[in-house]
Amino acid sequence: MAGKLRMREVVFAYLKNNAGAKFTALQIAEWIFATYPAECEEKRRRSARNLDDISLVQQLVAEIGAHRPEMQKKHPQIKITEERPRKYYYSEQAADAEVVQAEAGQKEEGAGHLSA
Repeated sequence: MAGKLRMREVVFAYLKNNAGAKFTALQIAEWIFATYPAECEEKRRRSARNLDDISLVQQLVAEIGAHRPEMQKKHPQIKITEERPRKYYYSEQAADAEVVQAEAGQKEEGAGHLSA
């Protein structure tokens, strides 16, 4: 029998194993659906609704978003971009260090342009 899908731990492990890469909740949900088929089938079986594959993936997306505050509290290495769709990623850097690095990267990109 399949075990219960532990969303926070699964998402944390996925992001940590892919440190530096950014993923939308949909991309993470699709990976979970492909990687944990038995657990997803158990979730589908326990659901009050009759979920097809697309609906089940959308349910996973909703759960990832709903667990976001708790995931970040338990695992501060999980970061989320502000723009939509939000992208989740793993980083050991503190938030302020990431801002400085991002701003430095933007200045370098603009440095090569001459104004008319």
